[in-house]
Amino acid sequence: IRDYDEMNSQVQLRIHNAQKKLKAGEESGGEREAIEELRDALKLIFSRPNSDNMVSKLTLEVRRELSAFSAFEDTLSGLVAEAQSTVKNENATVAQRSTALFILENILSEIRPEADHNEDLLRIVKRVADAKIKIADDVIKDRKQRSMFKTNNPTELAEEILKNLPKKEQKKK
Repeated sequence: IRDYDEMNSQVQLRIHNAQKKLKAGEESGGEREAIEELRDALKLIFSRPNSDNMVSKLTLEVRRELSAFSAFEDTLSGLVAEAQSTVKNENATVAQRSTALFILENILSEIRPEADHNEDLLRIVKRVADAKIKIADDVIKDRKQRSMFKTNNPTELAEEILKNLPKKEQKKK
């Protein structure tokens, strides 16, 4: 697990690469390539345990860059879809499925405060809740043995977020 300085330098590198790709390819899809580079930065951030509360610190600048393209929510949605697919894929390695769980947990905790007033983020939470994710025993065992991480089920976290929304949001369901 990298410390803040190592993570920040990796994130800054991806932001810099995104800005270069945007300038270099203004007529030829540079925006798409820049968004992809920023998506990679978010994936890197969300792929690690957040026991040190570093995720929100590292996410701010990437979010600002993605928001300039109106792509933050879409990028999160894509990361969630990819992570859900990986968690459910029995052919994926235990490490890949475990990392996908960290991505889902971190995204849910990051969007939780805004889900009640952002329809796109609320849709992401609902999608995770509806996914009915079952975590394989080998993933739970590996996470416990390697690092003593308690394995939270992302579906249960999403259901809890939905349950705790203000009443006006619950009526819309």
